[in-house]
Amino acid sequence: MRLRTVFLTVGIGILNLACLARDKHRHVVVIVWDGMRPDFVTESNTPTLFQMARHGVTFQNHHPVYLSATEVNGTALATGGYPCDDGIMANKEYRPTIAKQTFVHTESPEVVHQGDDQTHGHYIRLPTVAEIARKAGKKTAVSGAKGVALLLDRSQRADLSAGADVYAGQTLPPSLAQTLLSRYGPFPKADALNPTRNDWTTLALVDSLWSEGVPQISFLWMNQPDLAQHRAAPGSMEALAAIHDNDDNLARVLRVLDEKGVRDTTDVLVVSDHGFSTVSALVNLAKTLTEAGIKATEEFQETPVRGDVLVVSDGGSTAAYVVGHDPGVVSRVVRFLQAWPFTGVIFTRNPMPGTFTLDQVKANTSDAPDVLVSLRWTAEKNSAGTPGQIASDVSEYGVGQGNHASLSRFDMHNTLIAAGPDFRPGVFDALPTGNVDVAPTILWILGLKIPKAMDGRVLTEALTVPGPRLKSFEPRRLETTAPGDSSDWHQYLNCTEVNGVVYFDEGNGYQSGN
Repeated sequence: MRLRTVFLTVGIGILNLACLARDKHRHVVVIVWDGMRPDFVTESNTPTLFQMARHGVTFQNHHPVYLSATEVNGTALATGGYPCDDGIMANKEYRPTIAKQTFVHTESPEVVHQGDDQTHGHYIRLPTVAEIARKAGKKTAVSGAKGVALLLDRSQRADLSAGADVYAGQTLPPSLAQTLLSRYGPFPKADALNPTRNDWTTLALVDSLWSEGVPQISFLWMNQPDLAQHRAAPGSMEALAAIHDNDDNLARVLRVLDEKGVRDTTDVLVVSDHGFSTVSALVNLAKTLTEAGIKATEEFQETPVRGDVLVVSDGGSTAAYVVGHDPGVVSRVVRFLQAWPFTGVIFTRNPMPGTFTLDQVKANTSDAPDVLVSLRWTAEKNSAGTPGQIASDVSEYGVGQGNHASLSRFDMHNTLIAAGPDFRPGVFDALPTGNVDVAPTILWILGLKIPKAMDGRVLTEALTVPGPRLKSFEPRRLETTAPGDSSDWHQYLNCTEVNGVVYFDEGNGYQSGN
């Protein structure tokens, strides 16, 4: 098969929406391989995905949003929005209206329900693809081996008429859980191998949620190779085995589409939420700040007062929430980080010397921290020969294991492969693309109106159908410095803009003698 590479063609003009007429029987299936790095897509590791890529589009320069973490990118995939617009900027956040003394997990059902109660249904501040599709009369199905699947379609429902959401063994509607239990047994433990959580979740989708036909939109979220890479590092035998299991379940999905006679009218997208790195150093920012004379903790033991600092770690990035946003304390935290040997890139709510703002990385939500630091990374290889190592803040995963959420180029480049009637065959797309582009591209394929609030773009260059023209392409490099007592601080952030969408490639920092 002839393989082609797509580069940018700059054009001017707006496409008439009348060209969006679609086959009313079109289906889109999005399959998320959690934590899948693009360099592990090979004929030996992923034979099914490799063959799918030969008949579709391989997106060679694909990106998560920052933080390169699961809940953040699950929301971006579902809404087409950056964290600053969809409201979810980390897996763990300090939201004092929900929990005054510690962080919350942003995918927790209790947190989601409380957040929606407090915001009149706007815990996630943009509509999801599933919500948009159902409002237009389309059917949807979500099945996920992790709790993040709740964020894809969290609306409460009493029956299956509004579609179903399976998330880590729980369900919407709740009554569906008993049906799945009776058919497939209990949701497997995390380390179960027969069946794996992905086996169970895939079967729930193709056997139960598709029992009366394939909906217009389906999401399948697999928990691997994320779990295996956390435990044993990218490239390990355990991680490769988990990737094989994903590939087996992809083959099951494609086989069922064939059996139901809809393969030729179905677009299949395999995407990951983020990349992955190996932990080279384990640090504890809260403890280190305290030793430096800054009152910091990972959990308040009593009611916090102005100037207290709550440190919340997401692995490769760590947030510092300063109670009352005390500018003096914020400045002390920043100056400490600029001299700390594990600092990569510092972001702040307000402009400060030697930092970038949260606005510049699209992470300035109303609940954002005062200071956010992406930890330092290198391109060094781990024991399995896989490049990419990061410092990681307090985590259950230590040196030699895996983690992510930083601005390392290995965390900030992930997988997207798409094939089907609306995607060009045998193409390598070299343009920057991102998780924010998945939602608008799905809606475009289905002929549904794309909300103006969506930040992503339609991936026109990869489609067989006309789409909005590519009008701009601009690589950028942001740099800043700040003098220190014994060394100067330097940091950079590389990104590229295409049609107004900004893709973050990498960022890092260092100290130099003054």
